[in-house]
Amino acid sequence: MSNTVIRLGGSHIGNPSSINNLNTYLSRNGGRKFVVVSAIPELLQLVNESISGVFQNDFNVAELHAKIVSVFTQKVKTEPAETFYKLTEQLTGLLKGIALIGDYSRALKDQVLSLSEKLSVEILHAQWRDITVLQPQEIELLATPDFGTATFLSVNSAKITQLPEGIYAIPGTFGVTEKGKLARTGKTSADYTAAFLARELGADKLLLWDLDKDFQRADSKIIENPQKIQRLTYSEASELAYFEHYSFHPRTVEPLEHEHIPIEVISSDSAAGEVDTIINTETFIEDQIVKSVACTDDISLLKLDGPGVGLKPGILAKVTTQLNDSGINIKSVITSQTSINFILSEENGNKALKLINQLGFSSVTEISVVKDISLIGVVGHGMQNAFGVSAKIFTAVANNKINVVLSGSGASDLVSYLIVHDSDKEKSVREIYDAFFQ
Repeated sequence: MSNTVIRLGGSHIGNPSSINNLNTYLSRNGGRKFVVVSAIPELLQLVNESISGVFQNDFNVAELHAKIVSVFTQKVKTEPAETFYKLTEQLTGLLKGIALIGDYSRALKDQVLSLSEKLSVEILHAQWRDITVLQPQEIELLATPDFGTATFLSVNSAKITQLPEGIYAIPGTFGVTEKGKLARTGKTSADYTAAFLARELGADKLLLWDLDKDFQRADSKIIENPQKIQRLTYSEASELAYFEHYSFHPRTVEPLEHEHIPIEVISSDSAAGEVDTIINTETFIEDQIVKSVACTDDISLLKLDGPGVGLKPGILAKVTTQLNDSGINIKSVITSQTSINFILSEENGNKALKLINQLGFSSVTEISVVKDISLIGVVGHGMQNAFGVSAKIFTAVANNKINVVLSGSGASDLVSYLIVHDSDKEKSVREIYDAFFQ
């Protein structure tokens, strides 16, 4: 019996048209269909706000309970079933416990946040009666105990082969550890869960039922009606996933790449299964080379400057080890003989500066953090082999008097980075976009 795996974003739950289209689309073929579900955004926000409220002595059990039930009734127009009330009580009970003991481990955080998905699946079930809810524990979806950033290890395929034909909904960003604890694989990582299941269950492709934020030529808040990108490689999609105006988890390609399992983004506007974007291993180079001009404000720049930076061994290793041990993610590194530049999230800049100042490098004359900047990523395979691409990028910004704080290209065949001041972000995107697409 064949297995189909599709990821359903939480924003579709409560949308009868989208759910009916998905049901019709899946009903065309037999076999088992696994719908991996992410949390309804409103529910996830409620849970996150409640966690913050616990530590600010602003947590009201009755108010949270009422708000959660309200999400159900708004989406489904009926009263919740007993299962939904039990999950709500479980959530409020956990939060009350955290408030009493004042302790909040990563493992406990994963348990609390997973309830936003369990509740979301129950709302979906109330709207879509044809599905069967299947918890990760039931199929022994095993994950590492790296709470918050877990990696999937295995799933009990034998149990799955015993399941009858039908549609199964699985809450999508967590598995279970060997000790039976819930471990989440990351924020909005249902894409990654679905990709892992697609590989393990022998699906011929991974389906994504639309993206909340499509793969487009540029951020639609800056460029009006940018064209959707029809074909991407795994690497291009992963690169674009780090920019918040795309809703695709960077780890999605991880389980699929070695097996060459393609990803298809399916339009939810009809039941026809129209494919908006295909992501696979095939390197498709477009005439203009560049496929997207991406951007983000969520960066800070940790700079280590000094005439001996390029000569002294071990500096880069010490910094990356220190940041890794402190749970700080490095988005990228741009280096020269006199400067090492770490691109971090905006919130981690000052924390990283304090940590690295403690290391005491003799060959580093200045350690600083630069903020109020934006990262522009010009993405598309073939940049190294195409004459004039870099020149076109820098000409576009230079002709419009845009100051480039830092740039990096050549390390990869698929991306060039520019760091500009916040005030120049939108202008930079427009000028580079016009240079390649107008």
